[in-house]
Amino acid sequence: MIILQLMMMESKPLYQTFLNKAVQLLAQRNHSSTELKQKLSIFYLKKLSTDVESSAQSINAHIDAVIAHCLSHHWLDDKQYIEQYINMRSRKGYGQNRILMELKQRGLPRSLIQYQLQQSEIDWIEVGLIQTQKKFRVSDKKDLQQKIKIFQFLTYRGFQQDEIKQIYSLF
Repeated sequence: MIILQLMMMESKPLYQTFLNKAVQLLAQRNHSSTELKQKLSIFYLKKLSTDVESSAQSINAHIDAVIAHCLSHHWLDDKQYIEQYINMRSRKGYGQNRILMELKQRGLPRSLIQYQLQQSEIDWIEVGLIQTQKKFRVSDKKDLQQKIKIFQFLTYRGFQQDEIKQIYSLF
């Protein structure tokens, strides 16, 4: 820890540059810690790598310190990010499986995502039914092609099989 603090003191302008960029990104929208780390790395490669000669280990240490600073000041909160993301995507008509996959791709831990999905008070059947009614205005229970299309549509949207069966029976 002392070595890290000494490194930060030696290259305070680089740390401050990363911190400024992190604040700018967080002011625009919420980010997960992994997402912010990736964006700061890309920022370094695109903008700073020609100006500043530092080792990859040093750059990673600066980025990790900025992430830790943002976490300690509650500017960055993965749990809150997941909650907001779940609410946003469910409002757009996506199911649990799709949301889980998208959040995992953003580098968030599966256990935290699943916990937040369980804690959400979203009626997934209602979300799926609304989407089905938007997409398929007329219901014909005897039309096998329509049934297949509805099942494919809801599967693509990320709904679970038991939810799809309930949605179809209500449609």
